[in-house]
Amino acid sequence: MRRRSISIKEISALAGVSIATVSRVINQNGRFSPETEERVRKVIKEYGYEPDLVARSLRTNKMQVVGIIVPDITNEFFARVTQELQHNLFALGFSAIICNTNEEYDKEKRYLAMLKSQKVSGLIYISGEFADGKQSLQVPTIYIDRKPPVNSGIQDYVLIESDNAGGGYEATKALLESGCRHIALVTYRTDISSHGDRMLGYKRALQEHGIPFDPALTVQTDKVDMACGFKAADTLLREHSEIDGFFCTADLLAFGVRDRVYDTSAPTGRRLRLIGFDDLSFSGTKSVALSSVRQSVREFGQLGAETLVAMINGQELQQKQYLLPVQLIQRATS
Repeated sequence: MRRRSISIKEISALAGVSIATVSRVINQNGRFSPETEERVRKVIKEYGYEPDLVARSLRTNKMQVVGIIVPDITNEFFARVTQELQHNLFALGFSAIICNTNEEYDKEKRYLAMLKSQKVSGLIYISGEFADGKQSLQVPTIYIDRKPPVNSGIQDYVLIESDNAGGGYEATKALLESGCRHIALVTYRTDISSHGDRMLGYKRALQEHGIPFDPALTVQTDKVDMACGFKAADTLLREHSEIDGFFCTADLLAFGVRDRVYDTSAPTGRRLRLIGFDDLSFSGTKSVALSSVRQSVREFGQLGAETLVAMINGQELQQKQYLLPVQLIQRATS
C-alpha cells in the first residue's frame, strides 16, 4: 500500500481504538494490552507515521531527546548497539544525540554540558568508562555493557549487560575440551567490568579443570584493536612456547592474535586454537571464520530504549539490572 501522511485520529480509526489509546502506545505511557499495541504499531508501520517531536515538546515543555554516550563509534559492536538504540528510541517517539568520546574524559564532560543545555530527557552510557556522579545530568540514566566505575559515587542506576563471566567461562571451557592446556588470555583493562568479568569466567573454567591460573600467560592491552592483539600474541608466543590456545575478551584483539598466529614470517610450528568475544559481522566470513562469543545486540537496543522511556515517563521499573544471555559460536579457529 502506498504510504501517505496520516494523523493520530486516522490511526485510531484504522486500529479500532481510541485516540487516547494511540497516544498511550506512541508515548509508552499508561495501560494498553499487547494485542492493542500490536494493532496500533502495525498501522503506524504500514503508513510510515512519524511523530512531530517539536510540537510534542512544546506541549509538554520537555524535549523528547535522549543523549547516547559512545566510547568509540568506529568499534562495530558499539556502533551496532547505538544503531539499535536509535532505531528503537525513534519508534517510541524520541530522537537521539550521539556523542562519540574517543574514551576521553574531557570530551565526555563537554558532551554532558552540551546535553544539559539541550535539556535532554534521558541519558544512555554505552560502555561508559568515565561516568561520574558529579557530572550527572539528573535525568533517567541507563548503563549498557559496563557498570559505572567503582569510584564514581553512583549508587542507584539501571544496568543492562551481557553474561560476560558466563561467556568467558564457555569460551575457555571449549578450548580446554578441545585439548588445550596452556591457554593465554589477551584482554583490555580488567578494572572495566565487562572485560574483568570475562577474565573471571576464564579463571573459573581453568580451576574446574584443575589448571592453575598463570598471570604470565595474560596480557592487558592499552586499546581494543588489532595492533594491540598482534603485539600481545607476539610477546606471549616468544616467551611461552607451551601456549596452545588463546582467549581474547574482544574480537578486535582476536583478529590481531590471529594475524600473528598465521604470520608466515614467524611460524609457530603447531596448531593454536583461538576464541574471541563480540562475534562481529566479519567474524563469520570464510576468510576469518573466528570462533567467538555472541552478544545480544538487538536486545541491548530494544531493552535499553524501552527501559529508558519508561523511566522518563515515570513508570515503576520491575528490575534495575539485566543480564543478557550470550552464545558461543564455534568456527574454524577453535
